[in-house]
Amino acid sequence: MKPSPRQLHEIGRGLGLEFADISLLERALAHGSFVAEFPGAVSESNERLEFLGDSVLDLAVAVELMRRFPDSPEGRLTQMRAALVDKPALGRVGARLGLGEWLIMGVGEAETGGRERESNLADGFEALVGAALLDAGYERAAEFALRAMAEELESVADMPEPPRHPKSLLHEAAMRRGYPPPEYEILESAGPSHAPTFVAQALMNGSPTGVGEGRSKQEAEANAAAAALERVEGD
Repeated sequence: MKPSPRQLHEIGRGLGLEFADISLLERALAHGSFVAEFPGAVSESNERLEFLGDSVLDLAVAVELMRRFPDSPEGRLTQMRAALVDKPALGRVGARLGLGEWLIMGVGEAETGGRERESNLADGFEALVGAALLDAGYERAAEFALRAMAEELESVADMPEPPRHPKSLLHEAAMRRGYPPPEYEILESAGPSHAPTFVAQALMNGSPTGVGEGRSKQEAEANAAAAALERVEGD
C-alpha cells in the first residue's frame, strides 16, 4: 500500500530530498500498476514526472560531461551521455537508491518481480528527478541526479564505446544499396496500459524485412531493425 505522509517525508530525507510538496514524491513513486488496481488512491502515476526527469537528466549530464571533459569531441560526449542515461545505467542508480522498496505498485506487478525490474527502477529515478525539478527547481534536481550518479560519472571515461543503434546501422545498410531510409510500423500492441508489449516491423525498400518485440515502441523498432540487419547482411 502507499506510504503515509510521515513515511514519505522519511523516504525523502533518506534520498537526500526534502520536499516542500510531499505529493510530488508520492507521484514519483507511484507505478502505473497501482493506479490501475486502486483508482483514485493517488492523483496519477509517475509517467509524466518520468518524462520530465528524462529531459532534466539529459541536460544535467551533458553539462557535467562538458565540465569534466573539456577536450572531448562532440561524438565522444554523446557516447558517454548515452551510456549514462540508458535504462541499464539508470536502473543501477535506482537500485542503489533502494527505490525498489519504496515504489508504490500493484500487487500483481510486485509479485512478478516489479520491485527489482530494471525499467521500474530507472523510471522511478527519472520521476524523482522530475519531482525535484517541480518542487525546488533545476539546480536542486541536477544536484540530486549527479550525486546519485556519482559512481557512473567517475567511471564513464573508461567505458567502452557503446554499440551503435540497430536503426542507424540499418539506415546505413539501406543507403549502401541505394534504397530510401527504412520505415517502421507497429503491428500489434498487447498487455495492460502500465506494461504493454509492442510488435514492430521494419520495411526496407518497401518490403517487410524484420520483426521485433519490446516493452516500448522504440524498443520494438530497434529489435525489428536488428532482425532486418541480420537478414540483409546474411543475404
